[in-house]
Amino acid sequence: MTTHQKRSPAFLKSAALIVAMGLCPAAQALADTAAKPAAGLTNPCDTQGENWRGKPFFEILFMNKVAGGPGGIGNYYNSLGNSFEVSDEVIDGRFRSLNAETLAKEYGSDGVFFNGPRRFVANGFTAVAYNDCKLRVIDSIPLFVYGTFEVPSYEDFVSGPPVAYKVLVSKRTNTFTFNKGEVVHELVTPEGEVYTMFSLSLKADPNNTIENLPTLGDRLTLPEGWTYRTRTLDADLVLSSSYDADPPNTIVLDQFEGNYQHNPGAK
Repeated sequence: MTTHQKRSPAFLKSAALIVAMGLCPAAQALADTAAKPAAGLTNPCDTQGENWRGKPFFEILFMNKVAGGPGGIGNYYNSLGNSFEVSDEVIDGRFRSLNAETLAKEYGSDGVFFNGPRRFVANGFTAVAYNDCKLRVIDSIPLFVYGTFEVPSYEDFVSGPPVAYKVLVSKRTNTFTFNKGEVVHELVTPEGEVYTMFSLSLKADPNNTIENLPTLGDRLTLPEGWTYRTRTLDADLVLSSSYDADPPNTIVLDQFEGNYQHNPGAK
């Protein structure tokens, strides 16, 4: 079940989502400029969902080139919070059949990046959407606009997969909840920082399903100094992120584009 609640306009400054390379000076500059409200996004509202573990969701990023530089900026649309009346296989097929050039022309963007098909790994969530939670429906896939991406290189972003095992800055406002007794999957950086998986991707490997998560550790090829682990929760776990957090919220992707959020409370 999903519910929506309109938020005050003052919340705009703390709700945009921007992703940039963590250790890149150009990315830091983009993150600094992101303090301004995201262009074209109005009327923020709340979404939430329970019992979402294993459910499919999809994301489409409508990107534009930044004038005078290599960067890119665009809004992203995500189906999280919406269910489907067809099987997972059917909706996955519809998403995979979408054409980037066609959508870019239809919606007036320079390019489109498809993120997914994805499966949610956490049990529940809350998030901030925009435009009074008005849906954009693309080939029967209903999508909320959840924020804005800014990237250092437009060409690199739209033409290739995100960089794996690099710390990325992700400015957004939401929570991911894991229930007591759930097995969580985590990456630990060489510096000892813990990142907890909240979603996985079937884009690169259709067999990278939530049912195959128990074998993930055998399939990952980790950089030197990184470790992978699983643990069973003895209490509920809530991963929180806020746009104006200092230090900013960060994420890490694995080689299959599984998404892990920084978990500062874990050791």
